[in-house]
Amino acid sequence: MAETAVTRELVERLAKAARLNLTPEETGRYAQQLSVILDAFKELDQVDTEGVEPSYHPIELEDALREDEPEKWEWDPLANVVDAEGRSIRGPRIK
Repeated sequence: MAETAVTRELVERLAKAARLNLTPEETGRYAQQLSVILDAFKELDQVDTEGVEPSYHPIELEDALREDEPEKWEWDPLANVVDAEGRSIRGPRIK
C-alpha cells in the first residue's frame, strides 16, 4: 500500500473539492490531525486477526418481528356516502 503524506497542499486540495474556505492556520491544524488519524489506522492494520471471525455487530441480532396473522377487517368505505351505487360512488353526469 502506498503511503500518502498529509501535507498542507493535500488539505488545501481537499478543502477546495469540498468547497471549504480554510484559513492557513486551519489548514495546518487539519493536516496534523489527519496525520494522527491515519497513523492510528496504520496501527490497527498491524493487529493480528488470523483466525478471528468477522464481527459486524457487537451484539448478536435476532429478528424481533411477530408472526403475521391475517385478521378480518370489518370496514365499509361506502357506509357514509350519499351517492353510492352498489359498491361504487356515483359522480356527476358528464355532458
